[in-house]
Amino acid sequence: MADEDYAIPIFLINGQLESGKTTFISDTIEMGQFDEAQKKLLIVCEEGEEEYDEKLLRENAVDMVVLDKDEFTPEKLEQLDKQYDPWVVIVEYNGMWDPKLIEEIAKPRGWEIYQTITMMDAGSFQLQWQNMKSIMAESVKRADMVIFNRCVKGMNLGSFRRSMRALNGNLQVVFEDENGDQVAISEQLPYDTNQDVIEVEDDDYGIWYMDVNDRPEVYKGKTVRVKGQVLKNRQFKKKNFVPGRKVMTCCAADMQFIGYIAEYDKVDELTNKEWVIVTAKITYAFRTEYRKKGPVLQCISVEKAQPPANEIVSF
Repeated sequence: MADEDYAIPIFLINGQLESGKTTFISDTIEMGQFDEAQKKLLIVCEEGEEEYDEKLLRENAVDMVVLDKDEFTPEKLEQLDKQYDPWVVIVEYNGMWDPKLIEEIAKPRGWEIYQTITMMDAGSFQLQWQNMKSIMAESVKRADMVIFNRCVKGMNLGSFRRSMRALNGNLQVVFEDENGDQVAISEQLPYDTNQDVIEVEDDDYGIWYMDVNDRPEVYKGKTVRVKGQVLKNRQFKKKNFVPGRKVMTCCAADMQFIGYIAEYDKVDELTNKEWVIVTAKITYAFRTEYRKKGPVLQCISVEKAQPPANEIVSF
């Protein structure tokens, strides 16, 4: 940890090539976000088609250096610290590099990552996500914010947000159009939240799981019918279990069980790992299992069921 009176914040801007990192950093500098720092160091780890305006950097007291991966060493960072004496460091990080490199590398005194933002080109996101999911996922897991830029009408932005939040539940996800203006999105749900009973199909569990947590104002007091696998645990309170599903957020190594606490008078009659259909009223309460307030299912009925055709959830 750096001394509190000697902190040099690092603003880490990550993302794949041509994802808009250079434009975002240039706009942020031009808007004066770093004006309080008299000396600013911009470390560029990847050069794309967009170039920095030398006049903009000069007028805003920004020194820029370009580093290859072989040059990104503790010794080089120490050299830059002595040469430029920065008050703030901005890093345009190479999206193909492991984020652990900059996180774990020995840094000059006072240097510490303050904020991490991952940029995504909405137009190429789906193709990149299919082909480079494990690489991109690492940058999302460690980010404070993801910005999808170049969004256009017709894109299923709700699915983009769910993919990101599945990896990082504390993530802020922002959408911008081609002019850089923020875009408000409305969820495209495969079920009707206005029905007396919200019927969640097997393939839609992931969508429901994310949305019921993100939008309690929509679901509070509603009744849901959803299929899950029973998880009982000695650490749960009496009459509690979780009807959940397995999810693979990135790769097989990332397999995990997700679900929400359910309250049921006949928990003793349930068997671990059996499949059930739960009909329950959705409430929200603070639970130690969540370490925060979250969805709690007040069971009306629990029926034995057959496993879904695909037991692994997707978002």
